[in-house]
Amino acid sequence: MNLNGPLPVEFAQLSKLKELELHNNNLTGPIPEEWAGMAKSLDKLYLLNNQLSGSLPQFFFELNYPDPDWISLILQQKGMGFDLSAVDIPIGGRNVITGPVDDVNGKQFSFDSIVKGNKYTVYLLWASWCPFSKALMPQVKDFYERYRKDGLEIIATSQVGGVDENGVGHLMADYEGFKEEVNAKGYGQWYNFYWPDYSSSYLMSTPNAEVYDQDGNVVFSTINKYSDPVRRRFGKVASSDLIPFLESLFGPADPYDMYSSTDYSQDGKVRTLQRASVGKGINIVFMGDAYTDKDIESGLYQTVMEQAMEEFFAVEPYATFRNRFNVYAINAVSKNGIIAEGYDTAFGTYPTGGPSVGADFDKCYEYALKVPGINDKRNLLVCVMLNTRNHYGVTHMSESLQSCIAFSSTYGNDRELFSSVVQHEAGGHGFAFLADEYAQNTGAATAEHIDHYNSVYNQYGWFSNVDFTDDPAKIRWKAFLSDGRYKNEVGIFEGGALYTKGAWRPTANSIMNMNMGGFNAPSRWAIYKRIMELSGESYSFESFLQYDAKNRGAKAASAPRLPFKALQWEPGAPPVIHK
Repeated sequence: MNLNGPLPVEFAQLSKLKELELHNNNLTGPIPEEWAGMAKSLDKLYLLNNQLSGSLPQFFFELNYPDPDWISLILQQKGMGFDLSAVDIPIGGRNVITGPVDDVNGKQFSFDSIVKGNKYTVYLLWASWCPFSKALMPQVKDFYERYRKDGLEIIATSQVGGVDENGVGHLMADYEGFKEEVNAKGYGQWYNFYWPDYSSSYLMSTPNAEVYDQDGNVVFSTINKYSDPVRRRFGKVASSDLIPFLESLFGPADPYDMYSSTDYSQDGKVRTLQRASVGKGINIVFMGDAYTDKDIESGLYQTVMEQAMEEFFAVEPYATFRNRFNVYAINAVSKNGIIAEGYDTAFGTYPTGGPSVGADFDKCYEYALKVPGINDKRNLLVCVMLNTRNHYGVTHMSESLQSCIAFSSTYGNDRELFSSVVQHEAGGHGFAFLADEYAQNTGAATAEHIDHYNSVYNQYGWFSNVDFTDDPAKIRWKAFLSDGRYKNEVGIFEGGALYTKGAWRPTANSIMNMNMGGFNAPSRWAIYKRIMELSGESYSFESFLQYDAKNRGAKAASAPRLPFKALQWEPGAPPVIHK
């Protein structure tokens, strides 16, 4: 069929109609309000993939479906869709379990009873292999412990699994292992069910979350992506949006005391963490924001700076060429230990939306120049570790200075969690000026975006790990494609430079994509070149190939071939470029 025109008002007279399937046509206009009576008798009403618009009537959510998956019923052709602002959308869909559910610790419950019994209920889907789930879950735990008495409840399930030694993602069909993990990490306080007992399909992306009010209506969703410009309930990102949303309902996540530092005697003191033994010495400066005098006195600050340095050098090529670097840590005493409005920190870090932050960049450089022998901001990498559990990661790049300030959350000073963010932000963006290999925008890269990326590549060599052509004879990593030694490691994969279409990356995954998998070969080449240039050493592509023999085919650099996705995450904000 290829039906067009408006939906017939006359269908309202079909009081005994049970099924009405009109999907995949070119029907236009709104759903007639006159259909309300007829719709009560329907078992099926399929309107997917037409050109319908207008306000979605509330009666649509009173249809006689046993377990409706709303997204499969109302999404329309590109550029079209319903206005959802006037309707409350109830809990439902393929991810929600109906009937009794067995908690892994023996508590039987139902979604319906939990939702009705609490002010707000979070439905949380996470995966133990996913680095963004790992960062989110401790924040959720802290928030739950603070506000469970105020009417917050959680229902959670997880894919227990990971990436094996061959880089292949897998699930653990292990009920006891799942139960043990839940309880070991303190997640047994809320309701947890074992996904394979209720579904044979994979969780399609992680981490994912929905929040329901006491009436069972969706007030926050990362699972669905309806257009909802007025109420903005859908299309959220769990890793960066869930905790701020819960804060809007219950209050701040942290017990914001008003402790203020009184001892600034250690502020500005410089420690040398290592000195270069080869070459001119490339300077890296680590410092922290939102650390008080107590954090300096206890040794926490020093520990985090040292751990951040170790994680920076934990991956190739930095591990091999570590002896070319001078690394310093500078004490920065903040008045308050909180990054939030109304609190005073050494560098004035403030959230700018999602995982991005701004700060007093001049002051960051001012502290870096306290290091004896560093008299110039040019070619300088400054790494600012943020004392917070919130998900922040962004690098500010300076074209004129060829320098960067890389900001990384410490996720509550948890080395395991901040490791990959330091490598992505400081090692990838900050030192090597690499681009993000993930996509945040559906569709093709815009002409303006392409021109901008090409401009900094042509001028400075930045963003060499992405390109906007898939021609193997022209793409920026063509040398690797023509070298048989990289046959199974480097290719041309669509999606990168923040767009799903019209941009390409060299590998399925890397540290610049999903924050795991190591730096791919073109990125290693970019890092190697800059190390050699700044240390005053000669180099060639052939010398790089000799070095890189140790990395070719290495498990650490292989691209995990996951049978599931980590789509609802935000590894960090795109780099911000300053003139």
